[in-house]
Amino acid sequence: MSSILFFLLEVTLTLILCMLVFRYLRPFLSRILVDLCGSEDRAQFWTVFANIILVGLPFLISLTYQPNANRAEELFFEITRRLSGNMMGFLFALMCIGFIVSFFALVAPRKKETE
Repeated sequence: MSSILFFLLEVTLTLILCMLVFRYLRPFLSRILVDLCGSEDRAQFWTVFANIILVGLPFLISLTYQPNANRAEELFFEITRRLSGNMMGFLFALMCIGFIVSFFALVAPRKKETE
C-alpha cells in the first residue's frame, strides 16, 4: 500500500477519534462554561475555542507523520504508535483546558444563596 494512503489513514483516524471524544464532552463542558461565564454566548465562544484546541492540536501532530515501514505489519504498528502519540496530544490539551476551567471555577464570584 502507498505511504500516502497510510498518512491519510492516520490523519483521518486522529480527527475522527478527537471529534468523537469532544462530541461526548461538549454538553458537560458547555454547562460548566455557562455557569462560569454567566451567559450562553460567552460559553459558546469558549466551547468553540476548546473544540479548536482539542481537535487542532492532535491534527497538527498527525500532520508530522511520515511512514517509514515497508511491510503492512510494520505500517500497522507504526500507525498505532502515531495514533497513541496523537491521543497523548489530545489528553495534554484536555488537561490544560481542565486546569484553566478548574482555576476559574475556584476564583469565579458566586452568588450567595439566601434562605
